[in-house]
Amino acid sequence: MPGMPDPQPMPARSQPAPASIGLFSTLTSVGSRELVLRILAACVSGEIPGVRPAFLLVEREAGESEQTDASLAEIAARHPDLRIVRASAVRFQAQARKAARAAGDEAALWRWRDAFYASYRERLPASDLDLLLGSMWIWGARQCAERRGVNLHPSLPSGPLGKMWFEVIWDLVVQDAAESGVMLHRVTPEVDEGPVVAWCRYRLRDPELDALRATLPACSEDRVALINLERALKREATHPLFHAIRARGYARELPLMLETVRAVAEGRLRLERGGVYGADGAEIVGGLELTREVEAALARREG
Repeated sequence: MPGMPDPQPMPARSQPAPASIGLFSTLTSVGSRELVLRILAACVSGEIPGVRPAFLLVEREAGESEQTDASLAEIAARHPDLRIVRASAVRFQAQARKAARAAGDEAALWRWRDAFYASYRERLPASDLDLLLGSMWIWGARQCAERRGVNLHPSLPSGPLGKMWFEVIWDLVVQDAAESGVMLHRVTPEVDEGPVVAWCRYRLRDPELDALRATLPACSEDRVALINLERALKREATHPLFHAIRARGYARELPLMLETVRAVAEGRLRLERGGVYGADGAEIVGGLELTREVEAALARREG
């Protein structure tokens, strides 16, 4: 109509900035390489929308390990835009680190850890979440305080802490536990004692596992002797029950990581002020349970 102003275009709705994640790995094995690749693929493919890989920190420099160099070459070839930062833990102030270890000087070791972090700190961009994927070095106090590091532990939050996965399995057998789980917790100077970020549970009592449990000696003394022998083999234990329980937990480790990244990207989970918080800003005490999401992810993969 004459005299009517032209309609103004609607302002574009701003999109939230993507969540950013950092990855830390020493890349000592094919397993850690595949874990890094799987996380990266989920982020860049849109399987987990709204998330961006910020960097990969590798605690080895070129020439230290053929395995690490080969893994990093493959990662770089598949993800040429990924920022890769390398810093040698072994070569950094080696004499000071060795002397502190030999003397049992924990204070000196913590100073070394802070100094090592300071050597590459400025090369790392900020991130909403840092995943430790086969990182072989303990973080110093400053790194724990400044970054949002998350590490995996193969048990429920109420389960055995401060132990390797193969030790946890035999503890579960000795306890005749009915269930176990996998959890992610914040990285703190107290190993495996940081606030729980996310977790899932799975059953340890079903016909398959009960049948394998029945193959253990009925005599308590013989059972203890067998378990002690198997414990001594560590990750090379041979009993079928050991491998079956390990398979249950291992199958859920990657899905738990991916679903945790998804929760961060969706704003359902935030790591702030040394704790774990939800979208409403309330602290999530005990971590976010993701059992339903992890089991659904497993069902999709099996399907």
